[in-house]
Amino acid sequence: MRYFAVTLILLLLISSCDKPKSLGKEDHFLSEGILISNEGNFQWGNASVSFYDEQKDTLLQDVFQSVNQRPLGDVLQSIYLDDKHAYLVVNNSGKIEVVDKHSFDLQYTISGFMSPRYFQIVGPEKAYVSDLYADKIAVVDLNSNEIISHISCEGWTEEMVQIDDLVYVANLDSNLIHVIDAKNDFIVRDYTIPFDLNSLKMDSQNRLWVSGAHDQMGYVSIIDPLTMNVLNTYSIDSETPSNFWVSQDSKSAYFLSNGLWYIDLTIENSNPSLVIPSDGNLFYGFSVFSDKIYLADAVNYVQKGRVLVYDLSYSLVDEWEVGIIPSEFDLIQP
Repeated sequence: MRYFAVTLILLLLISSCDKPKSLGKEDHFLSEGILISNEGNFQWGNASVSFYDEQKDTLLQDVFQSVNQRPLGDVLQSIYLDDKHAYLVVNNSGKIEVVDKHSFDLQYTISGFMSPRYFQIVGPEKAYVSDLYADKIAVVDLNSNEIISHISCEGWTEEMVQIDDLVYVANLDSNLIHVIDAKNDFIVRDYTIPFDLNSLKMDSQNRLWVSGAHDQMGYVSIIDPLTMNVLNTYSIDSETPSNFWVSQDSKSAYFLSNGLWYIDLTIENSNPSLVIPSDGNLFYGFSVFSDKIYLADAVNYVQKGRVLVYDLSYSLVDEWEVGIIPSEFDLIQP
């Protein structure tokens, strides 16, 4: 019994040494690593950003607040990265905080939104912002960092992808994909998705991926954006696929639905398989970088969440505590 107790203590000490350590605010320069968006609780104003440096195995909490000496705001919905900036879309605060991508120093605050969801740069001087309640997409001038116009579209607009001069926008209320002419800022056509749409992505072949569910059946469809013909559909009984990811070589895909599912795209008519069951975890978001899968566990939506790290054999290799309701991972590179 004594041997078991000593062994257990040693194991705990060893594992604690392997955990990332929090850094002070003076060490906030982000050279290369993973940003974790922590939504925070609705109306609590406790949204935050964490940063993980895989090479140093270090974790920095509350990056925005540590650097700028004030809270980020109420519900961090998403982050958009360009060459120099990180655009932090703060949903219930109705704003976008624009920070330097590496120092996280605040550059601008873009305000005037009702309930912003996603940010998409569509030209050298212009971006679109989707919205939950506004019944319109905001057009932002990137020189003045102000809203200069709107594109009317009734309903909840969510994720956006751009292919050449066309921007494809998911409308979750009406199960539509709006196609917008990014040069002239108007909707040129709409396409109806035959299930309750919840997510829109694009792969390296410029194909659209949409997911959702209807009548106890989950769907993941691949669509040709030129013709909007459905190229393939995966059906999963009693599941609701969402928040999926497609590899750069378009050989594999993952999505969430009561755990993490995998699709081998090299095998024709392959069926999705559950590779990481939820097992009591509340998986709320994920991404894949290099040879690691990063899964966000919202725990109970109140206490601090966790990040679970798996290798591509689906073995748990690390985990650590982050902010409240972690939801999204973004890769920062030099």
